[in-house]
Amino acid sequence: METFNRYLILMFEHMVLTPEKINAIKSQLAGLSPDAQQEKLQEIVATLEPEEQEQLFGKQQCPFCSMAEGKIPVNKVYEDSECIAILDIHPANKGHMLLFPKKHYAMMAQMPDDEAGRLFAAANKLAKAAFEALNAAGSNIIAGNGAIAGQRAPHALVNIIPRFEGDKVVVGWNPAEVDEKEFDSIAAKIKAKIPAEKPKEAPKPVIKKYDTNEVKRRVP
Repeated sequence: METFNRYLILMFEHMVLTPEKINAIKSQLAGLSPDAQQEKLQEIVATLEPEEQEQLFGKQQCPFCSMAEGKIPVNKVYEDSECIAILDIHPANKGHMLLFPKKHYAMMAQMPDDEAGRLFAAANKLAKAAFEALNAAGSNIIAGNGAIAGQRAPHALVNIIPRFEGDKVVVGWNPAEVDEKEFDSIAAKIKAKIPAEKPKEAPKPVIKKYDTNEVKRRVP
C-alpha cells in the first residue's frame, strides 16, 4: 500500500478530501496489486474537479491543452472551434490521429453530450478523409475512459486508426462468460442509469393571415 499511503498523505496535507472520502478510496484499493492500485488511483483522481486536482498535485499544464494552445509543436491535421486532431508520434499505423477537445476533460465520460457528439462527428470526418487520402481498407475509432480501459493520456481523446490489409494492429478481447439469466438484469441496471430524453415540443401551427380585400377580389 506504499503508493496509496503517499497519495493519502498528500490528500490530508492539502485538506482536499474529507476523512470519509479517504476511507472510501482506501476500501476501493484494498487487496489490489501495486499496479492495479495505481490504475485505480488514476481513475479516482480523474473524477476530481480541476480545482481539487490542482490543490492536490499543484498546478500542472496538461500536455494536450498545451498542444491545443500551440505551446507544443504538433502535426496538426484538423481544427475547429472546439477540437483539434494531430498525428500520433507513436502511431499504430501510418495516419494514426489523435482527436481531442480544446477544453480540458480528464476523460470522455465527463464531456457534455452535445460536445461529445460533435467530437465524434469530427472523428467520422477524419476517418472518411483517411479512406480517401491513404487508401485505407478500414478504420478503428477508439476512445478509452480511465486507465483500466487503456487510457494513457491525462486528457479525453479519440484515436482514429486507418487500417490496411496485413497490418499488425490488434484490437479485440476474449469473450467473457455471462450467465444467460444475468443479461436481463444487466440491461435493466444500465437502462435505469440512462437519463430520459426530454420530449420534443410539437411545432406550433402557423396561422396564415389573409388579406380580406384579396379574398373578395378572388370571389366571383
